[in-house]
Amino acid sequence: MSSMRICVTGTYGTTSLVHRLLYDEFSILHKPTLLTNIYREGEYEVMDMPNVDHVKPIQCDILILTCKSQKHVQHFARRWFGYHKHLFVALIDTNPEQAILCPKEHLLMINNMTREGLLNLLQLVHAYK
Repeated sequence: MSSMRICVTGTYGTTSLVHRLLYDEFSILHKPTLLTNIYREGEYEVMDMPNVDHVKPIQCDILILTCKSQKHVQHFARRWFGYHKHLFVALIDTNPEQAILCPKEHLLMINNMTREGLLNLLQLVHAYK
């Protein structure tokens, strides 16, 4: 069985989300994502990608854009168009919004500190496996 590739990038909380999803860990210390980190866990390949223009989009099954507001990641959605099968937007530690970049079921409210919203994200990932 082939692995599912999940790319995570955005403007806020990418590495925190990846660590919370894979290891159920959270740190209050902020370290910006400078390089692409690849994690292989079972049937999943998760790529934590920095928020920089020189990182080129790659083919993936799921693209997760992390942000405080969808308007902060619109340029990512345009640049990655056609490179993913499914787009999820994770609003990290912020107020709810109407979905503009993805189907409303794929717009998720996430709180890395309390794990709120993570189960919904995991259920969607598993549904597309």
